Amino acid sequence: MTLRALLFAPLLLAAVAGSDPAKDSFTSGVWQGNANYDTDGDFSDCTMTAESDNGILLGFVISKDFDWGIVIADEARTLEVGTRKAVLLIIDGGDPIAAVAKVVDVHGILIPLDNSDPVVESMRGGKVLRIVTDGAEFSFKLSGTRDAIAELAACVTEHEGTERVEL
Repeated sequence: MTLRALLFAPLLLAAVAGSDPAKDSFTSGVWQGNANYDTDGDFSDCTMTAESDNGILLGFVISKDFDWGIVIADEARTLEVGTRKAVLLIIDGGDPIAAVAKVVDVHGILIPLDNSDPVVESMRGGKVLRIVTDGAEFSFKLSGTRDAIAELAACVTEHEGTERVEL
């Protein structure tokens, strides 16, 4: 499965559009979330995003198949689409967790996670997530992440198998 179509475009659109009062959107603390649909109008995933103090976008996604991922978008960086990057995830100064990210946009990476991944559980209760890759380090406050991840999972359950209704 390619998460590029499922993930990155909706995250950027959500970030640009901001809060949308439509029923397919939700807000949880600093997180803005959306249910997303493919070009045929079928539900594809739910995303939530927040922007760090220095303007870097952090996003979480859960696909209709309950595949999880983290996206980082940084307009200041230019990356080669399709390449892979080794990353370290560090939550609250704990042991680094190695992962492999895929460059899905010239400004962003996708870090796939397992639904049962200890990273997801750590983020639910964590305070700060640090991501280190290619000599760059990104820090994100995880304020309200427990509730936001619960909202994100509920979004997928609520929209699973639905189609977009055009008004």
